Amino acid sequence: MTQSIRTFGAFALGALVVAVAALSVRVGPTTAAPATAADPATHTISVSATGKVTVVPDVARVTLGVTITKANVKSARASAASAMTNIIAAVKAQGVVDADIQTVGLSLYPQYASGSSTRIAGYTISNQLQITIRDLDKTGDVVDAATAKGATDVNGISFELADPAKAMNDARANAVAAAQVSAQAMATAGHVTLGSVVSISDTNPATPIYYGTPRAAALDSAATPIKVGTQDMSVQLTVVFEIV
Repeated sequence: MTQSIRTFGAFALGALVVAVAALSVRVGPTTAAPATAADPATHTISVSATGKVTVVPDVARVTLGVTITKANVKSARASAASAMTNIIAAVKAQGVVDADIQTVGLSLYPQYASGSSTRIAGYTISNQLQITIRDLDKTGDVVDAATAKGATDVNGISFELADPAKAMNDARANAVAAAQVSAQAMATAGHVTLGSVVSISDTNPATPIYYGTPRAAALDSAATPIKVGTQDMSVQLTVVFEIV
């Protein structure tokens, strides 16, 4: 009986040693995993580039209107209403449609007598329109017609593209091409091979260019020349290339 217990105990102890050894073999690879190769995506060249296209605008936007001072509110409003009615009719006679005439400013405020902060001497009303002109040859005529019918203010003009999407996409394509040239030069200098594009981000979308015009008082005696010229549209991209 004692011998059997000793035999069984020795057997159990041996099995335990074998199990511990087996466990040690299994755990080993987990705690000492072989080093992995570097992630290829971390090997990149990042380039910022600007693409530009020169276009001829096809839309003009003019802001104009009236500023009138009268002795009382009723007179000021009536005078402004009459002037704006005539201005709108004159603008429409030049081919501008209702959808391209928008009120962008309307204000009424008191004028105080000289030396007084309480005695009201009159009221000033200002009413401003933004006119969108799609036939650019009519731009000067629209301004002249408006001033002839009572416009006292011509506050600014901007030239734009009715549909700038194609021009902006052309500018983006130019920016990517410029980035490719710069990245290739960098790769050659660094004795590496340039791979495919990893990412492209648009960091600086294009904005319109504005041009000023003289005040209406300077437009009384002659036709108003309007020169459209050209407009540069540019975008800035950041392009990341893989190094292979």
